[in-house]
Amino acid sequence: MYNFENEFNKIVDQYIQVSLSPEDIRQIEEIVGVVVPAKESEYHHQIDGCNEYKRFTTGYYGERAVEKLLGINFIRYSSGHSNNYHNADIGELQIGVKTVEYGKFPIIFKKNKEPQIICVKMDNRNVYVCGLATTKVLNTYQSDVLILSPKLKARGTKTGFYGFRYLLPFKNMEELKELLKQGD
Repeated sequence: MYNFENEFNKIVDQYIQVSLSPEDIRQIEEIVGVVVPAKESEYHHQIDGCNEYKRFTTGYYGERAVEKLLGINFIRYSSGHSNNYHNADIGELQIGVKTVEYGKFPIIFKKNKEPQIICVKMDNRNVYVCGLATTKVLNTYQSDVLILSPKLKARGTKTGFYGFRYLLPFKNMEELKELLKQGD
C-alpha cells in the first residue's frame, strides 16, 4: 500500500543533502551515550526501549544537518526526563525536526500542534533535509500501518507520515521563516 521509495522520490530533486563531519558524528555519539542511559528509568522508554541508541542517533543526525543548513545551533547537549524536553526542537521558530533512516517512514504524533522539518538519514554521514511539513499536512498524511514496532503501535500516540510530496522546500533560514509566515 505505502512504498517509501515512491513517496520519497516524488520531490527528491528539491531535498538538500547535508554531510556531517567526523566532529559532528563524534559529538552525536557522545550525547547519545549520555541521553540513552538517562532515559532507561522512564516508563515509556522501558515499554518501547528497542534500538534506543539507533533511534536517538538518527534523530541527532537530522537535527545537526538542519543546524548546518540554517546556520544556527539548537541541539540541547544535555539529558533529563522527557517531560522537560517535550517541546519544539527549534524553540525560536516553534518547529520540530523528525528524522528517519532511508527506507522507513517518519514517526510523528497523531495530533500535531507544530510544523516539522522532515529529514532522511541516508548513511552514516549524509542526511537529506526534505522540507517543512505543516501541521495540516502532518495531520492529514499519516497511517498507523507505517509503524513497524508493535509496542509503539500499541501505545496509540504516534503514527507514520507519508506525505513527502507535500513538503515545502527551503534552502536557508530566510526561506524557512517565509514558509512559517504563510502558515497552513
